[in-house]
Amino acid sequence: MRMSNQAKVGLTTALCLLAQGYIFSYVLGVEPNLLVIIAPLLPYILFIYARGRRTWYFNKPIYWVSVVIAITLIDIAPYSMDLASRLGLR
Repeated sequence: MRMSNQAKVGLTTALCLLAQGYIFSYVLGVEPNLLVIIAPLLPYILFIYARGRRTWYFNKPIYWVSVVIAITLIDIAPYSMDLASRLGLR
């Protein structure tokens, strides 16, 4: 079964949003700002906007997938470092 580029980026975005929500709620126990919560969704919206254009970055979903994953990790990092400092691990 072959997935379209939009399906690949969309599935990655959905998985990152679910993982981020789980980590924030059950692992770190924090309630971040709304912008932090929806930040992984923004590259997907840009991908959909760029879809109509015949540019090099539309045909490369790996770039969009890596941006979504990187933004998710960047969103989680400050909260996990704060938890580590509160626990005395840092």
